[in-house]
Amino acid sequence: MALTLSGCATSGSRIVAPHYPELPADLRVCFSTTVAPPSSGVMTKKRVMNLIAKLKKSESDKTDCGKRLISFYDSLSH
Repeated sequence: MALTLSGCATSGSRIVAPHYPELPADLRVCFSTTVAPPSSGVMTKKRVMNLIAKLKKSESDKTDCGKRLISFYDSLSH
C-alpha cells in the first residue's frame, strides 16, 4: 500500500515556532524561593508556630505568583 504525501516537503511554507515574550523576572524569583528547612534542635511550640507562619506566608506568596502568571499567560492569548 502506497501513501502519497504530495506537496509536504516542497510546499514553500515553513512552520515557524511562535515567539513568546520573556517571562517577567519577578515570577521566576517568586517561584524559585523556598522556605528553608528547620534547623536541628528541639522543636518547641514557638519554633513550630514560626515555621507554620513561614509556610503559610510562602503559600500565600506562591498563590499570588500563580495568579500573576495566569494573568501574564491570558494576556498572550487575547
